[in-house]
Amino acid sequence: MPRESPPSAPVGEDRTSAPLSATAAGLTERLTHLATQWQDPHPVETSQAGERAFVDTLACAIAAQEEPAVRIAGGAFASGASHSRVLGLPYAAGTDPQTIAILGGLAAHALDFDDVDDATISHPSAVLVPALLALSAARDLSGQTVVDAYTRGTVAGRIIAADIGIERHYELGWHSTSTIGTVAAAVATSCLLGLDAAATRHALGVAGSLAAGSRQNFGTMTKPLHAGIAASNAVLAALLAEGGFTADASQLESPLGFLALHSPGTVSNGTAATVTTADSVAEPIGLNIKAYPCCYYIQAAADAVSDLTESGLRAEDIATIEVCVQPGGLVPLIHHRPITGLEGKFSMEYAIAAMLLDHELTPQSFTDAAVNRGAAQELIPRVVPTTSQLPPIGAAEWTDGYAVVTATSKDGHTRTHRVDRPRGHVTRPLDEDRLRAKFDGCLAFAGLAADDETYSALRRLSSRSSMADFAQMLVASVTPAEVALP
Repeated sequence: MPRESPPSAPVGEDRTSAPLSATAAGLTERLTHLATQWQDPHPVETSQAGERAFVDTLACAIAAQEEPAVRIAGGAFASGASHSRVLGLPYAAGTDPQTIAILGGLAAHALDFDDVDDATISHPSAVLVPALLALSAARDLSGQTVVDAYTRGTVAGRIIAADIGIERHYELGWHSTSTIGTVAAAVATSCLLGLDAAATRHALGVAGSLAAGSRQNFGTMTKPLHAGIAASNAVLAALLAEGGFTADASQLESPLGFLALHSPGTVSNGTAATVTTADSVAEPIGLNIKAYPCCYYIQAAADAVSDLTESGLRAEDIATIEVCVQPGGLVPLIHHRPITGLEGKFSMEYAIAAMLLDHELTPQSFTDAAVNRGAAQELIPRVVPTTSQLPPIGAAEWTDGYAVVTATSKDGHTRTHRVDRPRGHVTRPLDEDRLRAKFDGCLAFAGLAADDETYSALRRLSSRSSMADFAQMLVASVTPAEVALP
């Protein structure tokens, strides 16, 4: 049965919130403890952060309704369903939860405008939000139950990332949104359904076998598909386990399991001197909400260029513009001469050229036409990305990363500016006005008017008593008037 709070203990099983024993250090046990027993030390703050994440993620999904990737996937996964009730919307009633989750995850990640967690090098909410909305609407759970499960999913991702050795995992070519995301979301869906510890272990074992995704597909429709598949697989894992389906109960940390396969030679398997637990990674509370719809590794540099343009820098004056970032800061940016909008999202060269030309980066900046315009293509070769452990200016220390932009004009004059944490970073969160502006902008991109009711409902998600009613309201509010609901 679903639960609204940590469930009652079955006969013979202790479900109190005792701390995890040092002898139960394996990843599966730590994640199971997180799903079934962990007590959030900051429930008010995490609820607020969760509500902001739902606002942001749903805005991104709504904006992507007419994206080709979403339309094609809708035809493949929901060919018999109404476009207005499913396509691009992760909360449609009357459709099976796995389909809702896969389309919702795809839509949420399609514009690459969704949030990011530095600790996991991933987009947690694009997986968690669709999976949780799909199941909670089907079971008619409360908003607080959903937000609580969401929090556990974000914390789970950080535990997994620490164990797997996230930098090495990412360098090997894995897309952590779908690898780590599948298992982390299975923690969340297991919590949402109120699975006991034994069933949760099986759900995690299933999820560990389903986790995949290659970074070679960055800049294609398959990248956001990864998020959708991860969300759908997390739903599947929890539903199977709820019904009694089995998997290896220690699959994640076993010699042939998830950790060993996904980051060979770097995993801790719970044997490190310091074992990562939920309490050790519960902060910072919240994720990085993007200001620009492109790879997060571009955001700080885009901010730096934006600041320079405000001080008078003009595209037509540029001879060269060097962008220096931390080691590894160019790894996802695999397209140096992009010719499509999707490739442009993973091109430092194009994004900087577009910011110079337009003084902003919006979803319209990443259409095929925008990328191929003559002015942008002429500027792209002048953008020179580099990396350095030591920033060219300012303090030698940095935490999550940095970007130093040095613009050299045709007359030899140089301007340099550094940004370490971009707007929207968890330490520089978007204020309410900027969050609302992003929400309204996403609706406008989808051809929809600003919607006070939907925004307010999302900002009070934890107070909702019925997620089924919420889903129906949400579908109606984002469906164009000329499209009849079935």
